[in-house]
Amino acid sequence: MTSSVKVGKAFRIVLPAEFRELHGLSEGETLSAQLRDGELVLTPLKVRQQAIQAKYAGKLDGAIDALIAERRAEAARE
Repeated sequence: MTSSVKVGKAFRIVLPAEFRELHGLSEGETLSAQLRDGELVLTPLKVRQQAIQAKYAGKLDGAIDALIAERRAEAARE
């Protein structure tokens, strides 16, 4: 889906309704702005957060328990 938007005062843009509806955006929502290969890419922050969470899901299993055990062992030595 492609659309043209104009840059207004204070460099503001208005996203077309179909884009807002597609992503469930509401007024005041935060977007992530990135430059990718010379293009400006706007992504709802909640989408980026979900992608990061999915990327690291399950990768820290056991790491927290190991850290707690290490800290308890250090405390017992003191």
